[in-house]
Amino acid sequence: MARVREQARAVLAAGPPPLTPAEWERGRYVLTSFMDDLTDAPPTNRHEQLALADFILREAAHLLTAHHGAWTGIGKWLPRRLLTADPARGKALLEGHRAVADHADPTRLTAAAEQVLHLLGGPLREGYTQPWQV
Repeated sequence: MARVREQARAVLAAGPPPLTPAEWERGRYVLTSFMDDLTDAPPTNRHEQLALADFILREAAHLLTAHHGAWTGIGKWLPRRLLTADPARGKALLEGHRAVADHADPTRLTAAAEQVLHLLGGPLREGYTQPWQV
């Protein structure tokens, strides 16, 4: 049992496997697309805004934690892992998400997500094609 416990600790300490180039590219494209959609969503359409804000937060958190070689999370663990991996950018994403929820203002969230994209090569719009999956 002690050996298994030590192996588990070693796996956790090593962090998740790195994303493949295709995963990085897909993440950049998806995050850019969600940001564009949120910018275009009217403040009166709160359902669209909130759904897009959630997708942006999750995708940006996934990419940012992966950039730092850190584990990500869902539910209550998403903000915890995000703030541990990158306190400044994580806080900006979380506060931006809250601004959409509280004030229908996407400006802070899209700016924070764009900071994440710039770490990874910038937004990706034109020229991206997703490989066919069977």
